[in-house]
Amino acid sequence: MTFNPQTSPLGSLPIHKIRSWLPITLILLLATILYLYQLGTEPLWQDEYYSVRDAEDFNILNPGVRPLYFILLQFWMNFGKSDAWLRGLSVIFGIGNVFLTYQIGRRTAGEIIGIISAFLLTLSPIFIFHAQEVRMYSMSTFLALLGTLILIEALEHLNIKWLILWAIARVLTTLTSPLNILILFPDLVIIAWRYRNQRRVLLSIGICLFLTGLLIIPSSVAILNVAPKFFGDWVADLSPINLKTVLSTPEVFTVDAPSSRELSKGMAVFFKLYSILLLGLMTVSLYYIIKHRIQPLLWIVAWAFLPPLPILLMSYAFANIWFPRYLLFVAPYFFILLAIGFIQIFYRWRYLAAVIGIYYLIAVGWGLTHYYTTSDRVNWSAISQVITSQEKPGDVIIYSRTPRNVQKPNPLSRYYQGQIPIELQVNVCAETVAKKQPVSDAKTVKITPLSNLLSTHSRFWVLCEAFDERVFNNFVSNQFKTQEHQTFKTGFEPLQLFLLVPKSSETPPKITPQTGNPNPNSPEKI
Repeated sequence: MTFNPQTSPLGSLPIHKIRSWLPITLILLLATILYLYQLGTEPLWQDEYYSVRDAEDFNILNPGVRPLYFILLQFWMNFGKSDAWLRGLSVIFGIGNVFLTYQIGRRTAGEIIGIISAFLLTLSPIFIFHAQEVRMYSMSTFLALLGTLILIEALEHLNIKWLILWAIARVLTTLTSPLNILILFPDLVIIAWRYRNQRRVLLSIGICLFLTGLLIIPSSVAILNVAPKFFGDWVADLSPINLKTVLSTPEVFTVDAPSSRELSKGMAVFFKLYSILLLGLMTVSLYYIIKHRIQPLLWIVAWAFLPPLPILLMSYAFANIWFPRYLLFVAPYFFILLAIGFIQIFYRWRYLAAVIGIYYLIAVGWGLTHYYTTSDRVNWSAISQVITSQEKPGDVIIYSRTPRNVQKPNPLSRYYQGQIPIELQVNVCAETVAKKQPVSDAKTVKITPLSNLLSTHSRFWVLCEAFDERVFNNFVSNQFKTQEHQTFKTGFEPLQLFLLVPKSSETPPKITPQTGNPNPNSPEKI
């Protein structure tokens, strides 16, 4: 069956009789407002520090597994290094994702589907989060969508130029986020079926794919080298994947609500019904597409469902990596399918469609409110302000970290603008052990012996990443008194900040042996 978006039932609403740029322009304006709103309010989180560090240290001779974003970020940092500016790079690609989703929806299912799917993506908290993040996922999704749009053009108007551009786009998205190579899986299925009776065309495409493979060989080798470390690191400690997690993926894409444990009973029921509603829309959409066998819409189904399959298999076989950020590049196709399902219901039961639309907007409105009003990040600026306002010559900041985190970038050093030194220590405030040997970074953090710090400074700002009162009291013993204590809440374990001074200025502080493992590079307790 030949599909024409302009004559299809999906494209027959009055809005399609007069092609208008106004709806998508308003949606792009809304996306810009949402992506820029509170852009620099929250401090960077751990993964964003990795991006900044990797961009600053980037070496073309050792590019790693995803060099493209860091090359661009390194250039971007020449013009500013504030939190808002660093995140601005992702904002550009985030707005581009909205426009490309509109274009793909319009080209495959008609104008109204393009507009609705772009609108749904614009309101998605998970897309806003990644558009406001110093990470590569917004950029990699943009490049994946760009490659898809180019492939649609190539499938409709076969031309070597489009095939070359498609291959380039797929190489670029893989060099930005390695898992995006999975988008080639549906590409190959679509191409093989489309040109199954045209061997010359398949041969030409095969040559493009061969050249594409050559270009991504270095990245593929690097991925194979780091994969064992990755699956043996923090992901190994996560809960195994289950069917509920997989089925809740559309809900995560559209609202990203907290777990039921964090919600009231009423809201938990509301979002369970919402998740069922989304699955219902997906079912209606898939039924319509399969029944009518509309080829471009079957492409959307392939791009939505085939790439996650290997991720699902790896999650069962090795460790759970079913994370929204790794699935972000397929999310726009789910929005297109949701839009198709909604329009199908709209044509048959308009009152039901109105109820669904209102329910959806209430859920998404709650998600946006939760996103903009809830913070789970450390307020490093507030910590720095407390220290700066009371610091004196001879002070030192002792930042006690866990063995797993001590080699990670130090976020306090970015926000603290005072004069006293920051010294990293392990397990001063709590006895923590890593279940597995932490994966070491390229840089090894030098740790000054605690005895040296206590003998050469007069006051001690102790920042505790993990806190156990018994262990901390053992450290303080009878030699110190607490002059200041503040707690800074985060989404995980709160940070504790203490200002310790010796009880007697005449008696040097007694060194109490540290509990736990003071050397993060030595074998951990099991």
